[in-house]
Amino acid sequence: MNNEISKYRLPKIYEKGTDNIWTDPYISSRLLEAHLNPEFEGASRKKPFIDASALWIEQQFPMVSFSKVIDYGCGPGLYAERMAEKEYDVTGIDFSKRSIKQGKASAAKKSLPITYICGNYLTWQPQATYDLALLIYCDYGALSKEERKALLTNIYASLNSGGQLLMDNFTTKQLEDFKEETSWQVHEESDFWSEGMHVVFNRSKKYFQHTVLEQAIVQKADTMQVYNIWKYFSTRDTLTEELEEAGFTVQAYYQDVAGRKYDASAETIAIVAKKE
Repeated sequence: MNNEISKYRLPKIYEKGTDNIWTDPYISSRLLEAHLNPEFEGASRKKPFIDASALWIEQQFPMVSFSKVIDYGCGPGLYAERMAEKEYDVTGIDFSKRSIKQGKASAAKKSLPITYICGNYLTWQPQATYDLALLIYCDYGALSKEERKALLTNIYASLNSGGQLLMDNFTTKQLEDFKEETSWQVHEESDFWSEGMHVVFNRSKKYFQHTVLEQAIVQKADTMQVYNIWKYFSTRDTLTEELEEAGFTVQAYYQDVAGRKYDASAETIAIVAKKE
């Protein structure tokens, strides 16, 4: 079994694995648990930050001018619900069926008129246009250069003239502490990656273009699943360049989506960009 794992070659940059964490029936359930845990920062940020962020967004983008909002990568609706409670007209799109199902159920329970769409935001074509687009929790950093370009093109097309985009991403500051390493562990019982007994081989590798791979190879008695999780780290200049290539005009820089003052040494950057 170990020989089979060790033979798995190092993937090319942005190469897909055999499986996806957001569509895997078991792992997606663990991710949803993480999303909904207000004390855990992993699939989403902790509740106090989300509350502060939603309040800042409401102040920065008042409903009188930004009433129609689309949340790209909305998950189970942590931001969508907070904005709908303030009477914004909110649409959320996400790749995870489990997250969308949870979002719909929660919205129905709270009588919130949120439109949820389960789909791939790289290819989805909206039937309406919006005043504000959100791309939060560094979704951008999980995408290849071609995918980032496609997403920004789609977001631009989904906005009204004068519409704005609020997004964030990891910065290259995080790369300073990144360590390349490999490890493996035997799990006698169910864990994050799989149910029942299994072995997980982890590999962290730094690539070019400010990109790293965090790979998990999950080996069971008769199956092997490969999860390639890519992270792209931006600088202020590279993120600005990509937005401008998509047609946006950058309006402001912040440290995060709670509106903290921009800090070049911070591990995240948030940008407000406008469709002229």
